[in-house]
Amino acid sequence: MLSSCGLFGIHFKVHNPRRTHHHPTFSKETILLGELSSLRANFDVYFYDLDIAIDPINKSLSGWVGTSARAVQDIDSIQLDLDQPLALQEIRMDTREGEKLQYRRVERAVYIKLGRKIKQGELFSLHVKYQGKPVVARKPPWAGGSVWKKDKQDNHWLGVVCEVDGSSLWFPCKDHTSDEADSVHTRFTIPGELVVVSNGTFAGSEKNGNNSSYKWHVHYPINTYNITFYAGDFVRITDSYTGITGKTLKMEHYVLRPNAAIAAGHFKQVKDIIRIYEQLYGEYPWYKDGYRLVESPYMGQEHQTAIAYGNRFRNDLSGKDDYIILHETGHEWFGNAVTVADLADVWIQEGITTYGEALYLEKKYSYEEAQWHLLTYRWTIKNKLPLVGPKGRRYFDYKDGDVYTKGAWMLHSLRNEIDNDSLFFRILKTFYQENKLKLCDSKTFIETVNRLTGEDHQWFFDQYLYRSKVPFLEYYLADGHTFYYKWRETDPSFTKLRVRVKMEGNGRDFWVYPSSKVQRLKIPAQLPACTGVHFSDDRSLYGLDKKKKLVKQHKRLYNSGN
Repeated sequence: MLSSCGLFGIHFKVHNPRRTHHHPTFSKETILLGELSSLRANFDVYFYDLDIAIDPINKSLSGWVGTSARAVQDIDSIQLDLDQPLALQEIRMDTREGEKLQYRRVERAVYIKLGRKIKQGELFSLHVKYQGKPVVARKPPWAGGSVWKKDKQDNHWLGVVCEVDGSSLWFPCKDHTSDEADSVHTRFTIPGELVVVSNGTFAGSEKNGNNSSYKWHVHYPINTYNITFYAGDFVRITDSYTGITGKTLKMEHYVLRPNAAIAAGHFKQVKDIIRIYEQLYGEYPWYKDGYRLVESPYMGQEHQTAIAYGNRFRNDLSGKDDYIILHETGHEWFGNAVTVADLADVWIQEGITTYGEALYLEKKYSYEEAQWHLLTYRWTIKNKLPLVGPKGRRYFDYKDGDVYTKGAWMLHSLRNEIDNDSLFFRILKTFYQENKLKLCDSKTFIETVNRLTGEDHQWFFDQYLYRSKVPFLEYYLADGHTFYYKWRETDPSFTKLRVRVKMEGNGRDFWVYPSSKVQRLKIPAQLPACTGVHFSDDRSLYGLDKKKKLVKQHKRLYNSGN
């Protein structure tokens, strides 16, 4: 009999698609948004200053956004980005009263002629006045845009979400993941009694007639899609956490007024989550800016220090933990502190965070609970496209979850291939510590693995990152004493992933190293005949396929002398 990975009689088979899949044809807008053009690469943003009025009735935004930057080379033109539904009213040099600049718009790109020649290394700033109705998110948080809802008490409940689609959906900026501002200041003005929450630390509020303004300041680098706001009838819940290094982390959460009591108890689990992630990767990256969950009108998003929470206070992970809190908090380490320069490598953010869920369960409960969690993801893996996507296209297809689930299983496979947990966990921690507050890519991760293991794992990553299909182990047990096996869907270099074969009938285990050529394992004649086989496919991501034809293939191979 065959035993593929499964628990409690449930099997989680691996599937490769029958037909070849391709990335979509990219629109002109997507190309302009994704490419690091010369007019984007020629300057480095170090500060954004957002001063925006929110109109909940008309579902519109208006205001000024200041962009402060450093010239990477001598320049006289640059590119910013703003979605076409938003009207660009004027662009000024240096201050809001400065020289009015000429510009032209192509799709989201805004090509700006600077008022003077900027020398390499010189600091400069632009101030953009705009207004309009930002596109409404069709399926937040996955399909991005603005979110205009009302709570059960008929109060406005608002937000924005734009990881996939880019922050230029709602404010003018350099909308490319390769450039993070070193700090950000925001000021949001809204009518009535609504409270506006954003990233960073609260910097005060002002009342002006029927309007209130809320100011926030981010003290760390932040990618533009993490800059956000929430508006609602919020109440604040305060708490604190003492980290693994003894630092005190200020925690505050903003929830809709009727949910204050349930949220105060439910959010206590955050402390365990942060503690375990600190043990795994290192201390929480934003002690100065704090940590907060904000009740949002959509499921969740990893907005830096202001995590969107919309899971209705449910412990939906085995009845003991809140999945949204666990996953989105993990992104504070991978996604926010460690960020990919191009979404082509977004598996680093999503795959490590998803595997972090399992590591949390392993540390808090047991390895078996973590394994079960991973197996529930396994059946969803599609294997249609490589984990590493096309560069320069801001490509992140939320309908294909492989960057989450296959990314996690790739890491689990790597852990078991290394077969040294202390080394594997050192790789994760080192990768985080060396790349926090920086940008990275897949090559950065591969280099870390190779350096710390002292071995070249390119063969492994070529298979799991750059090929769409996963290995399939073809096997056949003949006459109870002969076992045939080989890989399918692999390159010839894929020969180092070991597979444990447990024989039924004689109780023996064997470790084999399949290759793309059929091999044969002879079971000693003095042992009882084997009546079935089990495999270690719960440890690594590969499929199984029983193939009687391997007997003939091996005979031909042997007779040919190869």
